Amino acid sequence: MKRTAEIVMGVIGLILNALMLLFGLFTISLRGNDKFQQSLQQTTIEGSISSKDIDDINHFITSGGWILVAASIIGLILGLIAVFFIKGNKKPKAAGVLFIAGCVLTTLISSGVGFVPAVLYLIAGILSLTRKPKINASA
Repeated sequence: MKRTAEIVMGVIGLILNALMLLFGLFTISLRGNDKFQQSLQQTTIEGSISSKDIDDINHFITSGGWILVAASIIGLILGLIAVFFIKGNKKPKAAGVLFIAGCVLTTLISSGVGFVPAVLYLIAGILSLTRKPKINASA
């Protein structure tokens, strides 16, 4: 039985998780970016934001970036293993469970930011678990 739909959705989910990983790494890198810090300091000078708010923004950016990195790495690992299991129809049930676990963990850890790859993993997982191989009548 061909598992093209599951493989395609799994690979697209992997790509979107990789993009989420890059975005998380980018947000972490803003903490040490001098231009970004100067622009935040400029808003303090203009009086629109207090210095405590600047510290809160920096903390939010750093912690949010690490959360995105953790969620995307978990999604990438589970999705990659699931794609290898589903390729060649080796272990479709295990792949389905891994896809659904990747969906749940990515969504919960990232607080919904990883919604799109999670939906793709969920659909691929459901397809992996519900599709039955065709039985040959000539056996």
